[in-house]
Amino acid sequence: MKQIGICVLVVGLMACGTPPQESMSAGSAGDLTIVPDVTERLEQFVPTDLTVDVESIGELDRKVLVELLAAAEIMDEIFLVQVSVDNPEMWEALEASTHPLIGPALDYFVVNFGPWDRLAEFEPFVGETPHPEGAGFYPVDLSREEFEQWITDHPADAESFKSLFTVIRRDDGNLVAIPYSQAYQEWLVPAAEKLRAAAALTDNESLKRFLELRADAFTSDDYYESDKAWMDLDSFVEVTIGPYEVYEDALFAYKAAFEAFVTVDIPAESTALSRYKEMLPWLERNLPIPDEHKNFDRGTQSPIRVVDVLFVGGDS
Repeated sequence: MKQIGICVLVVGLMACGTPPQESMSAGSAGDLTIVPDVTERLEQFVPTDLTVDVESIGELDRKVLVELLAAAEIMDEIFLVQVSVDNPEMWEALEASTHPLIGPALDYFVVNFGPWDRLAEFEPFVGETPHPEGAGFYPVDLSREEFEQWITDHPADAESFKSLFTVIRRDDGNLVAIPYSQAYQEWLVPAAEKLRAAAALTDNESLKRFLELRADAFTSDDYYESDKAWMDLDSFVEVTIGPYEVYEDALFAYKAAFEAFVTVDIPAESTALSRYKEMLPWLERNLPIPDEHKNFDRGTQSPIRVVDVLFVGGDS
C-alpha cells in the first residue's frame, strides 16, 4: 500500500513530511497535462520535521504509539479515495509517466491528496478534469437536484443518504447508500486491529476504553459512545482518529472525512494552561451571541492540553 506524506497547516504555511521516493517505470502511461508552474507551486510548501522529546515517553507508551501510528497512517489511504475514487489510478499514472515535470507533479499530488490545487480553489494541476463537488462521496455526475428528488421520492432513504458515515453510489439505475464500514472495509478492519492492539498494551483505562470503542465503531458505524469516551480521555498519549470534518463534501457537507492526530502531552505547559479552565464560565457569559444560545451551567472541566504532535493523517 502507498503511504501519503504528512501535511500540517500552521499559521498559513504547510509543513509536509517528505513523501517516499518510488521508482517510476520507463514507459509512459499516456499523455499527462501538467501545469508548467507545478515546481513553483510545490515550493510554497517547506518540508519540516516534527520532533518530540522521546526521553519523556516511557517504554510502554512507546509500544502503544507504534500501534497508534500504524492505525493513523491508514487514514491517509481512506482519505485519498474519499477525495476521489479515481485517485489511486491517477497516482499509478503519475508514477508510470516520463513527463519532465512528473517529479514535482507527483509530490504536489501527495501534498493535495489528488490532482487539484487546494491553494487555487481546486483547479487541476494534472489533467483537466474539474474537481467534483461531492469529492469521492457521491457519483461524479450526481447533482443536488437529483439527490434531493431521490429523497423526495424515497423518504425512507433520507436518514441513510444524509448520514455522516455513508457513501452514495449508483447500482443498476438506482442510488444506494453504502456504510463506511463496508465501503472502506479493507482499511478500517486493519485500523481497528491496530487500535485494539494499542488498547491491549496501555495501562491507561481512559485510553483503553476509547480505543476499544473506536475500533468497534470502525466496523459498526456507530461513533457515539467512542466520541463520549474521547471526551473523557486523560492520558499522556492521546489520539484523535476517525471520520470528523465535512468540508471535503462541497455538495452537501453531509459526509465526514477520515483523519488522525497522534500526540503526547507536555505536562508543564498543560499545567500552565489549565488556569484558563477557570475562565470558561466567564467566557461563556460574554460570548457575542443571544443568551438563549449560551450554556450558563458550563463547568470548568473542559480538557485543555498542550501536546507534541507525532503524526497527522488524512483530512488533517
